[in-house]
Amino acid sequence: MGARMRHWLVGALIIAYALLPYGVTSAQATLRYGESVRGTLSAAQAEARYRFSGREGDAVLITVDSADPEALDPLVMLLDADQRQVFALDDNSGGGVHARLRHILPRNGDYLIKVIASPASQRLSGDFQLSLQLLNPPPTPSPLGEAPRLAPLNAGESLRAELSDQAPFRLYAVYAAAAQPLKVTLRLENNLPVGMYLYSYDFETRHVTAELTDQLTFTPNADSWYWLVVSRLGATGGVAYTLTREAEPPARPSLGEGVRLVAGMAQRGALSPRFATLYHFEAQRGSRADLLLQAQSALPALILLADERFEQVASGSGALRNIELERSGRHYVIVVRSGGVNDPASGEYTLTLSGALTPPLTPTPAPPPVLPIRSGEVLRGILDDQHYIAYYTFAGKRGELAQIALIAESGTLQPILYLYVYEGGEPRLLANAIADDTQARSARIEIRLPESATYLLVVTRYGAAQGTTQGAYAVQLTLIAQ
Repeated sequence: MGARMRHWLVGALIIAYALLPYGVTSAQATLRYGESVRGTLSAAQAEARYRFSGREGDAVLITVDSADPEALDPLVMLLDADQRQVFALDDNSGGGVHARLRHILPRNGDYLIKVIASPASQRLSGDFQLSLQLLNPPPTPSPLGEAPRLAPLNAGESLRAELSDQAPFRLYAVYAAAAQPLKVTLRLENNLPVGMYLYSYDFETRHVTAELTDQLTFTPNADSWYWLVVSRLGATGGVAYTLTREAEPPARPSLGEGVRLVAGMAQRGALSPRFATLYHFEAQRGSRADLLLQAQSALPALILLADERFEQVASGSGALRNIELERSGRHYVIVVRSGGVNDPASGEYTLTLSGALTPPLTPTPAPPPVLPIRSGEVLRGILDDQHYIAYYTFAGKRGELAQIALIAESGTLQPILYLYVYEGGEPRLLANAIADDTQARSARIEIRLPESATYLLVVTRYGAAQGTTQGAYAVQLTLIAQ
C-alpha cells in the first residue's frame, strides 16, 4: 500500500473515530479563551474532551504539547458540540509531535476539542498540555486609541493620532483635484522611524513613498480619491504624531468605487502584493451589517468599515457583527494587512456581507466605470439587477492572439461577453460569446486582433437590464504575440 493511500486511510479513521457517540468515551471539561490545562492519555483513557463557547469569526489557536514525545504523539481535533462535524485536525504543526490547530469559527455556539493519540504512531500514553487562545480579541484602547484607523484628511486640516503595536499604521482618505499640489506635513513626538505612502484609490499604484522625512508632495493629473498611509518602519514601538494638509482651493469630491459587495455573496480577494482592497455597498440608515473575513491561510488582516465620507464606522479582525449604519447611501469596506504597508504577509481570503440591510430608496447613481485590464490579469465583479453591465479596456497590437475568458463564479449568473475595437472614436463589434453550458457557465472568445488599437470588453448577463440571473464573475485576458 502506497504512502498516499495510507495517509488517506489514517485520515478516514481519525474522522470516523471523532464522530463516535458520546457514550463510548470520557467526560468533558469546560475551557475559556486564554486557559491551559494538563491531561493524560492511556489505555484506560484513550481520549480527552474539552468544550468551549465561541462566536462566528473568532480566530482560535489550539496547542497540544506532549510532556514526553517518546511516550505520546497527540492529535487534536475541533468539532461541533454534537460531534457531527470535524472542522479541523492536526498532529504535528507545532514541530515534532506537538499539535497546533488554527481555525476561524463558522458560527456562534459551543465547540468540542478532542485529544487522542495519533493513529499513525505507536506512542499512545502520556501527559500533555493543552491551551486555547483567541487570536483576534477586541483591541485594548491606547491613550489615543479613540483616533480611528481610517479617516478623511481634508484641505487645511490637522489630525493627531498615534502608531503603536496595536495600530502600526493609519489610513487617510484624500480627495485631490487635478493640477493642484497636495502637500502633507508629519510632525512626530519622538524619533520612531515612520513613513508616509500615497496610493491610488484602488491600491494598485503607489504614487509617493516618503520615508524618514516630514514632507509628502504630489500633483495629481486627474480629480480622484487617494489613500495616504502613515506607517511605522520598525517592528515595534509607538509614537504620537500630527498630520497636517495644506490649504487648497475647494474641490467637489465624487463617490469612490471599489469592488461591489452583494449581501450573501462571498467575494474572493488577495493581499499580495496589494496592501489593501476597497469594496462598497449601499444601504439605508438603521440597517445592520455583518462582515465576515475568512483567510485561506494565516493572513493577518483588518476590516475597516466607513460611510460615504470615509468616516470610520467600525474596525476589527475576522468579523464585524451587527454594526448599525447611521447614514444612508454608500458605505466602504477596506480589507488591509494588519501590520501595515511594510508587512510582508500575503494570502487569499473571502469577504461576505450579510445582515439586516435595507437598500437605499434611491440608489446612489454611479455609471459603470471603464476599467483597464492587462494581459494575464484576472478581474472580478458582480452582476445583478442594479449593475448588469461592466466595461474593461486594453491596448492590443495587430496580429496578437487575444484569449478572453468570462466565468460565472457564484449565483445563477449566465454571462455574455462582447469584444469591440475603436475606429474613429466609435466602437465596432468584433466578436461575442454567451455561456451556453449551464454547468460551467463560461463564455470564451479567441481572436486574432485586426489592428493596433484600443479594445473594449463588455461583460453583461443574458437579457441585460431585463435579465433575471445574477452572481459573481471573473474575466481574464491573455495576449499572445504573433
